[in-house]
Amino acid sequence: MIASAHILIPLLIAAAYVLLMALLVKGWSQLGRCPPIKQTARVSVIIAARNEADNIGLCLQSLADQHYPRNRFEVLVVDDYSTDQTAATVEGFIRQNTEVDLHLIRQTGQTGKKAAIALALQQARGVYILTTDADCEVSPGWIAAMVSVMEGRQAVFVSGPVTFKDPAGLFQQLQDLEFMSLVASGAGSIGAGFPLMCNGANLGFSMEAYRSLQGDALRQQIASGDDVFLMLSMLNRFGSDKIAFARCRDALVFTRPAGTPVGFINQRLRWASKSRAYRNFPLILSAMIVFFMNAMLVFSLVAGLFTPRFLMWFLLVYLVKIFADLMVLTGFARFAQKPGLLWLVVPSEPLVAFYTTLVALAGQVVPARWKDRRVRGG
Repeated sequence: MIASAHILIPLLIAAAYVLLMALLVKGWSQLGRCPPIKQTARVSVIIAARNEADNIGLCLQSLADQHYPRNRFEVLVVDDYSTDQTAATVEGFIRQNTEVDLHLIRQTGQTGKKAAIALALQQARGVYILTTDADCEVSPGWIAAMVSVMEGRQAVFVSGPVTFKDPAGLFQQLQDLEFMSLVASGAGSIGAGFPLMCNGANLGFSMEAYRSLQGDALRQQIASGDDVFLMLSMLNRFGSDKIAFARCRDALVFTRPAGTPVGFINQRLRWASKSRAYRNFPLILSAMIVFFMNAMLVFSLVAGLFTPRFLMWFLLVYLVKIFADLMVLTGFARFAQKPGLLWLVVPSEPLVAFYTTLVALAGQVVPARWKDRRVRGG
């Protein structure tokens, strides 16, 4: 009986993982193309910035270069107590680009990205709100594409694609591949009707819908997760058919990988810290399936070093996971025009499984730091 359980449980975990990945692939295929471009709605772009003097100039320039009527969008930059020249850089950009409706708002009282977004929302005049990060650059058609998806799909919330800009070296390419898997999973889950994740570097929502939400939709008591918590609030209020993903190359946003392994781990710990606050069953179940699949890969590899028969289990799980992950990654890699990264799936699987298992556990107890601040968990 015990021996049967040792075989049955891993098989059930592997089967559940493959099924989940298959649902995500089906969801990606059901997203459809971008609706016709519309350029009439008033849009507010919100950027929360802290110590981004080196990056925010490029971000603002990409917004100034938008293929969207200048009199139909505004940019609100909230300086979250930066200790560098972020505010001065924004002020300089405002002086040199008077044709852009750009405003600098200084954070008062509270701190953190969520408080910064909430402050900007009090002053925003747009029918639609778009958010990105200060270290990102947006495609020239970004605003038009995101608005077209919201209006064409009659969505109250839209998640957009994010990818790394010019990753250099193996470390950054591995980050790019892993990040693509997250974005692809989020996109596929939206297409499949059970939204799991999105990215605050590229999302939009209806201001009217936001105002109709009850309580603190951003969950400001938790430092991370402004994107996912807002999406889940919209999901609970309006249903999955009002949540959309912009499968449009014009909607791409480009960000940068972590510069060091320590920075990368800290980022992932910050993301993991919010998981205790999740109450959405599909999200919790999906996270458990992914965690146990990764943990099973790590366990079978470590156990195989002492008991050779476990190496057969490792090989089986390894091959199943490669197959399932490639199913999800292939579509998005082609969309992002990065199919050349797919070969990294084969050698990176054990490494990714090890660090994701470790981070998932450590994120519940180890405090992460971000922008010189300690991150609050759920």
